[in-house]
Amino acid sequence: MSVLNIVLGMPYINLLFFTPEEEFHVTSSLERTTFIYLNLKISLMRILYGLSGDGYGHSSRAKVVGSYLKEWGHDLKFVTSGRSVDVLKDYGFDVFEVSGMEIKFIKGKLQKGKTLAYNAKIVSDNLSQWQRFHELMKEFKPDLCISDMDPIVPILRFWYNKPLICIDNQHRITNLKFDVPKKYYKDYLLAKIVVNNFVARAEHFIITSFTEVEIKTKNTTIVPPVIRDEVKSLKPSYGSKILVYLTRENQKVIDILKCFDEDFVIYGYNVNKKDKNLEFKKKETFLDDLKNCKAVIATAGFTLMSEALYLKKAYLALPLEGQFEQVLNSLFLKNAGYGDYSDDSEKEDVAKFLNNIESYNKQLKDYSWDFNKLPEILRIVIDRL
Repeated sequence: MSVLNIVLGMPYINLLFFTPEEEFHVTSSLERTTFIYLNLKISLMRILYGLSGDGYGHSSRAKVVGSYLKEWGHDLKFVTSGRSVDVLKDYGFDVFEVSGMEIKFIKGKLQKGKTLAYNAKIVSDNLSQWQRFHELMKEFKPDLCISDMDPIVPILRFWYNKPLICIDNQHRITNLKFDVPKKYYKDYLLAKIVVNNFVARAEHFIITSFTEVEIKTKNTTIVPPVIRDEVKSLKPSYGSKILVYLTRENQKVIDILKCFDEDFVIYGYNVNKKDKNLEFKKKETFLDDLKNCKAVIATAGFTLMSEALYLKKAYLALPLEGQFEQVLNSLFLKNAGYGDYSDDSEKEDVAKFLNNIESYNKQLKDYSWDFNKLPEILRIVIDRL
């Protein structure tokens, strides 16, 4: 029996892990026990941690989680690709590089066929290198696997019969209850298939979410988003400029913004220039402008949306066409009253958002979570395995 079992007793473990309505509001007795538990030493493990190399959201989360795991004394090795390799190496982590999956877009629209064909080849290429992965498992000898939307580590854990913890926001699609508008239903079904193909089964799912959502699977815990220390240290103010972030050039949005009597500071074009009421900037000053902006207009990525809401900034989401995860972020955002979204980046939607910023700010005043909940839950989950 683990130390946690002795301290808590089985009824409390069932409450923490299997009662959806308690996921965000842990009882006071559990809070006290968590404090006791965090001061106890748990068994050290060798942990193989796989994450997607696409974008910066996964690597931002992995940096924080990895730092906790190292601080607790675990031996950690990351398996990843793309941008995440350099990000994690720069922080001193041990990284095993693989070929990574990508999402293919043309003019801001998801190309499902091209994405499927490209990633099928990547999976085939990786699996053809099975001897390389066998050597990894033989030499590192992991006790535990963690996956953040990575296709490799879940396969390895199956081959070598290792326990798996899943930490991501994508499994909201499969493990949480929500209504899907009819026009998004096909994209929802496709996204559900993709997420289940990455990880359908795990010992536990730790899902990050910026709103409360009902859980429909027993082995699932919701935690607030992982917020970078650089963002946590910011003291937000509310200036006169609207921050705009576009992951891909979007001339339609640029033309629309010129129609408003507002000042916009725009990121994503990697240039420093001014054009009427638009100021384009490179990434170096992004956090300063996020801290001081009046509101945010941006693509509907989970990480930026979470950080903007942490700083209590109203948000107009521009989900990429065909990418249901961004649609889901947008739906949760609007339902919570923290902002709105626009599928087609229409002028009317931007005008409506700008006219309602004060209303969103009133809702955001009550936005408050325990953003240190993930490490507490992770330690409990690891000890329970």
